[in-house]
Amino acid sequence: MNRRWVFTLHALILLLALISLGPGRRPQEQNDASMTGAKTDPPVLQLGEELEYRVSYSFFTIGTIRFKITDREERDGRVVYRAHTFIDSNPALSWLADVHIRFYGEMDEASFSYSWIGDDSTSSGVEYRMIQFDYPNNKMYYSVGRKDLKGNRHAERIDTVVVQKKGQDGLSLFFYARDRVRQKKKETIPTFIDNKEVLTHINFLYEKTDMDIDAVDYPVDVIHFDGRADFTGVFGLTGGFEGWFSNDEARIPITARMKVILGSIKVELVKWKRGNWTPPRFVEQE
Repeated sequence: MNRRWVFTLHALILLLALISLGPGRRPQEQNDASMTGAKTDPPVLQLGEELEYRVSYSFFTIGTIRFKITDREERDGRVVYRAHTFIDSNPALSWLADVHIRFYGEMDEASFSYSWIGDDSTSSGVEYRMIQFDYPNNKMYYSVGRKDLKGNRHAERIDTVVVQKKGQDGLSLFFYARDRVRQKKKETIPTFIDNKEVLTHINFLYEKTDMDIDAVDYPVDVIHFDGRADFTGVFGLTGGFEGWFSNDEARIPITARMKVILGSIKVELVKWKRGNWTPPRFVEQE
């Protein structure tokens, strides 16, 4: 039973990642967006942004997910951002599962991945997984190992994977989804989950609607989309997912649902820090 709950909590990060799979935006895609009436928005990456989500299964809160953009620097002629994700199980359920997972990623302004690290704390220590892209040589290095008490990483296995173009990881995809959600387009898109390239079908519907959340006392103006993964994820993802992002320049995920081993999981925005941003109010069109 404990292992299933651990799988479910691991799956949460894939919810917002897998609804956002995609290669770089090409000039033709820009034209497609304008033809649907979608706006050309500025990049969503903003230094200092913090987002917190409540994760629930049925009537139970099983954990939280927090996202932070912590650093911004110039590197090899490009601007690179560093983002962190924190997944924690509900302390009230510690008798069932005590899960603490940390993801760290680096990406450029177009949300393409440079590197990704996942730290998974267990009773025996911290296990890690790492992705490092070497784009000039068309390679990606995937390593797994353990992290010692001093923070040093010791690889137990390193795989080399050939890549044909810039790629995505589970954290950079979260931000890339927000960059392209105002398009109306269906895509079948590859990405890397650990050391494997997989396919996910995304329906960017550009479907405007409203969504109620506990954090505000009014309906939020959102854009809805959905998709399906053609694989059973190692973290419990079993197929369908859908999300609702704010219908404004920030394009912040408001809520999302996914199918996992135990049924359906809901993720809902509860706290945020992004300048003076607040969830946009939905106004019924006459």
